[in-house]
Amino acid sequence: TMAMATAAASLLLALTAASAHSALLRRACAPRAQPWILRSPARAAPLACAPADDVVGADVAPEELSNEALVRIVRLETTDEETNELAWRCLGYTKREDGTWDASKAFAKFREKYPQPPDLVGVTRVYSKEVDEPVLRANQALHRSIPMAYKQSLKTYLKPLGFTGFKLADLTPNKTRRAQVTNWLLYYREALHRRSLADLKRERDQRRAGEEAAGEKVSPTGTTKQSVL
Repeated sequence: TMAMATAAASLLLALTAASAHSALLRRACAPRAQPWILRSPARAAPLACAPADDVVGADVAPEELSNEALVRIVRLETTDEETNELAWRCLGYTKREDGTWDASKAFAKFREKYPQPPDLVGVTRVYSKEVDEPVLRANQALHRSIPMAYKQSLKTYLKPLGFTGFKLADLTPNKTRRAQVTNWLLYYREALHRRSLADLKRERDQRRAGEEAAGEKVSPTGTTKQSVL
């Protein structure tokens, strides 16, 4: 009887240990909550299990792309350099310790055209053709990459913060370009940031198939041909 009691007790201890171990494994393997996934209900949730190198903008904090942060660009509360650098990082360029920029992880189309990140706003404020033409073309390329569904993002997201646009009489090339860069950053935040690159390429291919089926009805801007991917 004593031997049977001892065996039963040993079996109970073994079962308890196994159950506890199983619970620990379940907790360790369960996906962890990521608050930034909930930031924008309209956008698809990123893949939490995607490798870091396959996630767009893994090193760009959500706070840097908040409405409150981005409205500062169009209010001229950021420097031209700060504005450029945020856009460059979102495009995938990475800053080295010596201050130079690495394009190896930048979006393919932009990297091919710009092996080094281009000035997007005009830091020199010199508007002669030989100085300003590259800035203008780079800004236009960025703006053309925004799909039509996101072209009104300034109004959608920044108007509630009091930004209603610039008066025509007060417009300058720098203000216009800041607005266009901000519009792209809002699109990036809503559609690209912290998304799996594989998923984005799959969605791009689906859009391209739809555009080809539409033929001449496709808009001349914001299509997959102008995309940064």
